[in-house]
Amino acid sequence: MKLTSAIALVLLAAAPAIAQTNLSDSDLLSALDEARFPAADVNVLRIRITSSTPDAAREAEILLQFKQIGGQDAARIEFLAPAEMAGQIYLSTPDATYFFGPDLASPIKTSATAEVFGDSAVAQTSGIRFLSKYTIAARRTVQGTDGADLLELDLAAVDYTVAFQAITVRVDPTALRPVSATLFAVSGLPFYDIAYASYVTRDTGDVYVSVQEISNRLFLGRATTSEILEASAMDFPDSLFDPSLLGTPAG
Repeated sequence: MKLTSAIALVLLAAAPAIAQTNLSDSDLLSALDEARFPAADVNVLRIRITSSTPDAAREAEILLQFKQIGGQDAARIEFLAPAEMAGQIYLSTPDATYFFGPDLASPIKTSATAEVFGDSAVAQTSGIRFLSKYTIAARRTVQGTDGADLLELDLAAVDYTVAFQAITVRVDPTALRPVSATLFAVSGLPFYDIAYASYVTRDTGDVYVSVQEISNRLFLGRATTSEILEASAMDFPDSLFDPSLLGTPAG
């Protein structure tokens, strides 16, 4: 084979990856969100969270419900198990994040970085979306652990209301699927490493991350794994996301 023909074949094979990584910032961030999250017809996730330390392992099950209200995202995290945590709720609204427990008279305002279970904070548990929350500060090509080229992006938060002010995400440039990410504290220190360990495909063809592994950079040996057990859809009222109604008896 002539050299020019060989070069042409290499460029042809690389063309899809090159074209995708040359997407505009907004299109690229949107694609990364679409890869990680279920399609819009899913608004309920049942999730098992396993937290392990050098001394012990714990397990919990939560129900995550989310909805767009007035064009803005809201999420509700409710514990189903263990029994001593059942009924605890984290509510994430455009204005603030709240915590409520069965033994509380009213909700407590907290932070999106507050730990829900293990090292899974409210933001990680409800899902960190990139589009409209971050801008791309830098792009580069790096090698993954298997030697394959990855697209690495430095993301900067659009304002101080975003839970994590900086994220570095590594992406499979052909499939446009995030492989891993590092979340940084406000100080600039790396806080968590996230591995997007498993993607699944629904009957509709929709793809999303089903298993996410979080490692704590500050406390070695601590790890938290979230696994989506069920993805479904249901109708629920906007009032489910109203913090002033937390604890209000049904009916």
